[in-house]
Amino acid sequence: MGNKYLTIIVMIICMSFMSCSDWLDVQPSDRISEENNYSLLGGYKKALNGIYIELNNNDLYGRNLSYEYIEILAQHWAISDENADSKSIMNFDYTGRPARDRATAIWSKAYNLIANTNLLLENCEGKEQVLGTDYYNLIKGEALALRAFLHFDLFRLFGPIYAGNEDAETIPYNMEFSLDVQKKDSCAAFMSHVIDDLTMAESLLQDDPIIRYGVKGNPKDNFLEYRNLRLNYYAVQGLLARAYLYIGDTEKAYEYAMKVIDVHENVFPWVNPTQFQLSGSPDRVFSSEIMFAAQNINRDLIYNSYFDGRNMKMTRLLAPRADVVDYVFQSDKVDYRYATCLSRTIEINSSTYCIFEKYQGTDSLYNQMIPLIRISEMYLIAAEAAPAYADRLKYFNVLLNNRGVRSRTYLTASNLEDEYWKEFFGEGQLFFFFKRGKKTSIKSALSQYSFMTMNLNNYVVPIPDGETQYD
Repeated sequence: MGNKYLTIIVMIICMSFMSCSDWLDVQPSDRISEENNYSLLGGYKKALNGIYIELNNNDLYGRNLSYEYIEILAQHWAISDENADSKSIMNFDYTGRPARDRATAIWSKAYNLIANTNLLLENCEGKEQVLGTDYYNLIKGEALALRAFLHFDLFRLFGPIYAGNEDAETIPYNMEFSLDVQKKDSCAAFMSHVIDDLTMAESLLQDDPIIRYGVKGNPKDNFLEYRNLRLNYYAVQGLLARAYLYIGDTEKAYEYAMKVIDVHENVFPWVNPTQFQLSGSPDRVFSSEIMFAAQNINRDLIYNSYFDGRNMKMTRLLAPRADVVDYVFQSDKVDYRYATCLSRTIEINSSTYCIFEKYQGTDSLYNQMIPLIRISEMYLIAAEAAPAYADRLKYFNVLLNNRGVRSRTYLTASNLEDEYWKEFFGEGQLFFFFKRGKKTSIKSALSQYSFMTMNLNNYVVPIPDGETQYD
């Protein structure tokens, strides 16, 4: 963490968590009082819940790293000239105020949560008697997974392209709660820390309630319920598949993807079309397939604030052009992703836009979900990483068939890219797919006929001002 924030980190940490919990107590000395908070199991539960709640902050997955900033970079939204701030981000102007403000917000909030995760982990040591073995393993396992999850996304955003830069210096991997400046790691060392934390989390979560009870969890304690709203055992395996693929280890990526694929029909089954055909409250996020999601109780405001084209001006609206959507979907209107989220259109200034409806809806748990890991990604990883071409094509077609699309007789890199474009719309994964693959040309959001030439530097968001001094 950079010098700029060292003098105020305790204040930031305390204030952010007081908004959702009273688990931190600021003393006159500005030190965090841990004794009372971690003397009972309830204190640990509040601490961990507070971190999950703060994932929904607009600086992270409540906006920037799910449907807005990161999706603007991926060219999912056709930003108009009237929306000057977002247009500059769309054009990869990282020197402008809008991009710099976003980068600073993401960086500081993520490292803030990492610091709190490290504080929780430090207080777990030697506390098995206080927590009991089951809760100790669960809390420590989830905390390690959260630390890895947050670091990994920071690396995917601010770090160099991994392939060919393994020895290059990158951002710090913070493994202790400290106000001291942390050393930068090499890219290889950083990703080794990510994988080590996730591997340890996998070991600790071997008795996760999701394994016995499924996604609904153990009803004896609400802390043990709704396991796809927490970094559960299978979500950790999914993250390992994602991390191994990112560093080019296709053998391990395939191994971990298959661990989830082998059990997913019983735990994360494919969406039943009747669920998103409900007239009252359709399940547009395909919630049964979600391995891990942030629970955002104000998610309906996201649709009203960014996507409801009937009531918004182009200075704020996030929408794809209809011709671009038709181009990528190949006019396949039966595709579930098109039918549920992109089928309605609106005319604005003589152009036709699709109204993005994934985050529309209220009154159901699935209408509070911001998807962060889903089973379809495991199939796409298998389609890329399986040793045999026949298996790669098989897993690819399983995904297509469960999106209402007929099988293909071939599989190309372009096919995979199209599926990432369609599958993770509004979920923040497409930009990282482009970065991992060093894509030098990506689909423009402004026309079905246009592609954007990418400089590889476009994929590296500069570390915020004041965060570059690590001496």
